[in-house]
Amino acid sequence: MKQAWYYLAGTWAVAWACLVVVSQRSWAVSWLALGLVAAHIADWLMKGAQNAMKRTTMSSQGKAVFITGCDTGFGRELAVRLDQMGFKVFAGCLMPEGEGARSLLKEASSRLKVVSVDVTQDDSVRSAYKNVMDDLAEDECLWAVVNNAGIAAYTEIEWCPVAEYRRVYEVNSLGPIRVTKTFLPLLRRSQGRIVLVASLAGRYTYPGFTAYSMSKHATVSFADGLRLEMQKWGITVHTVEPSLYRTPISQEAPMHRALDRFWQECSEDVKMCYGDDYMRDFKTTISKHLKRAKPTEKVKEVIDDMVDAVAGQDPKIRYVPSVVTQIRAKLLSSLPDAMRDQFFLSSQPQTPPALVTAKRKKPVLEDPREKVTMRSPGSARLIRGFSMPNWSKTEMTPSPKTEEIKFKF
Repeated sequence: MKQAWYYLAGTWAVAWACLVVVSQRSWAVSWLALGLVAAHIADWLMKGAQNAMKRTTMSSQGKAVFITGCDTGFGRELAVRLDQMGFKVFAGCLMPEGEGARSLLKEASSRLKVVSVDVTQDDSVRSAYKNVMDDLAEDECLWAVVNNAGIAAYTEIEWCPVAEYRRVYEVNSLGPIRVTKTFLPLLRRSQGRIVLVASLAGRYTYPGFTAYSMSKHATVSFADGLRLEMQKWGITVHTVEPSLYRTPISQEAPMHRALDRFWQECSEDVKMCYGDDYMRDFKTTISKHLKRAKPTEKVKEVIDDMVDAVAGQDPKIRYVPSVVTQIRAKLLSSLPDAMRDQFFLSSQPQTPPALVTAKRKKPVLEDPREKVTMRSPGSARLIRGFSMPNWSKTEMTPSPKTEEIKFKF
């Protein structure tokens, strides 16, 4: 990370020096240089001011919010917070009879309703829509839909079955599309908000996290297009893009179980190429990465941004929770592709795959004098001419006339 800071500072210094030299002959370039610097400074000041300003929220009177993925994690915490603020919360749960839904009902007020929804099934989403619409009173409106449900897969591309790519994409990418399209009639009436929980992995692809990153890239792109198309209806669209936090989606044991299953399903050729040592090192890398997740008590900073996206008087288009993560994201976007690749690769397994290790081992070459297959006398003379002699077996016989040394092979 220090190298990245040095690169950024050096780039600015060189660029500024070049502009200063060129601007000595042109006032237009001088103003351009000052404008670029002023724009960057203004951008940082504005973001800093937004982080420092006290957020104000609107009245929750008569407003309802539908949230997916409320069994655990961000969805559950957001449902509790919005319920405490007075919103009518429809908490979408994959398992409405499960422990997560039951504990949510115990903690929240009677305003909160658990709604059964599987975001991968059209019928389930339509049923959830009907339940929400039927439960809304005449003086109530659906103010916001929060697409929060998500799953993750941590594995090498070559180990990951196509079915797993499809499963992740169905939940993380098609799920928000399915839910949003279904609930748009109610949002059009309220001119409310759509919130999509994406990730920094939707901006940068981490090795070993490709299936998840692909799905979140699609979510970010969907949000960008949706935001533009919904302006004519007065509906605003917002993304929340957190880094890794200690929630059920980042638990180590389920990740390892899934990885073991993927590895067992690989072909024997793939297993031979990578080897068990590399696979074990990859699992260790996963554990290290997950242990760097922000602690549970830091989840509040994500929920604060989600609440502002739903109920803030002046919501942002894009939220990146925590100032440190914002700086890291800005830094990553400023790096050249090659340096960014090296940054990501620095945390990858250090054990080379088995096939790479095998190729690095040089074969033991036999002495050509010990075993030579002669095809013709000419080829024998050619081999002899380019072969180093075995000095230990060479007999040296001086000529009595010329005293020259001759070698006999």
